[in-house]
Amino acid sequence: MANQEYKIEGKGSYESTSFELNTVDPQEPSRQLHGGHPRRSIDEAPEEFPVKTVFPTPRTTFGWGAHESVGEEAAALGMDHALIVTTGLSGTGIVDSVTDILDDADVASSVYDGVTSNPKDFEVHEAYELQQEDGADGIVALGGGSSIDCAKGVRLVEAHDGRDITEFEGVDKAENPSNLPMIAVSTTAGTGSETTIYSVISDTDEQYKMALADLGMLNSVAIVDPALHRTMPPHLTAWTGMDALTHAVEAYVSRLGVKSNRAMAIEAIRLVAENLPQAYANGNDREARENMAWAQFLAAQSFNSAGLGIVHPMAHVLGGVYDLPHGLCNSIALPAAMEYEVPATPELFADITERGFGVDTSDMTEMEAAYRAVEEVEKLKADLNITQTWDQIGMQEEDLEKCSNYAFEDFCTEGTPRDLDPATIADLFMVNFDEPWVRYDPSEEPSRITL
Repeated sequence: MANQEYKIEGKGSYESTSFELNTVDPQEPSRQLHGGHPRRSIDEAPEEFPVKTVFPTPRTTFGWGAHESVGEEAAALGMDHALIVTTGLSGTGIVDSVTDILDDADVASSVYDGVTSNPKDFEVHEAYELQQEDGADGIVALGGGSSIDCAKGVRLVEAHDGRDITEFEGVDKAENPSNLPMIAVSTTAGTGSETTIYSVISDTDEQYKMALADLGMLNSVAIVDPALHRTMPPHLTAWTGMDALTHAVEAYVSRLGVKSNRAMAIEAIRLVAENLPQAYANGNDREARENMAWAQFLAAQSFNSAGLGIVHPMAHVLGGVYDLPHGLCNSIALPAAMEYEVPATPELFADITERGFGVDTSDMTEMEAAYRAVEEVEKLKADLNITQTWDQIGMQEEDLEKCSNYAFEDFCTEGTPRDLDPATIADLFMVNFDEPWVRYDPSEEPSRITL
């Protein structure tokens, strides 16, 4: 394969940044969601994904004070004893509030509060064992994506008599339907896991995060209450908000082409752009918190069918290998990945600039408008004081090949609009490894939003 030099043009002190990019090797990831891959024979249909799949989402209760309906919802689902799966949410009082609400509805509860960031396979099984011991006939997931993903894993394992959660990695691996009702109550505005068919669990033996997709993990009911999101500290507000933005951007430009989900994705981008800096600066800003709750909800509904792209696999692998925060990893990876992807679908990135970030593109070419989306994301990151390089958060260069291969095998790669292979992913890691790649230099022009 021939080499070509792919230059990412920057500004300021990083003006000469570039990296070598090998022409993409036509190999396929082993795990796919929609049964397609960009490498096609001449006999196949001209469209990459000729048949789209639009996945369902659960009934959702949304609004201030919505969490107070958890007891009523649990009773309506026939729960007599609920297992609450959570990190513990120390210092917030949320767990005690929910157990009291369940008790008022005559629903007993047990609490598994051992979930950690990047939920682990053994945590799923610890929670499952508690569910079995206490005879819980329903689950209440209470927290951000980690708690909800762990609870989804419990539901899957329970339906298969305690089989190892690692057996269900990939797409549609469940053999039995889940009869255990589950309510997901989100406390962060980022993952949107309360409304999707996905779960991401760390395989602690192999040291990577498994992506699972199964209708058996779809929650019975979702509850989104912005009042609970006010307990997030600024850094978590920033990281989870950037996770929501990444969901929306990757879903909008996904090569899967699920057009019904694009309206939700572009609205999510707009809501993040207009509200995340305010929610970060003032956690009690009622309007900003509510709009960010809508943003993460819309973004999740969008990627639930439209899929994701390479940013998420890169974040997944770092969460598994180093136990790094998912939203922070997305934040670091997103701008350079967007820059790489622009040539594949410039019209959609230009749309993100104009409709998502509200930039007047009338005097720009389509490509100029498309690349401006990258700058807008970087300006947003500057507003949020987000870390810029991988080595600052603990990635080791000797793990580059392993991380790149793991990321390539993640089924989320299939939505990436531009072809890639493990070597390309390694390049995308290295461009931000110990020196930040930037298209936008905040010293040259003001931030996008003045607080």
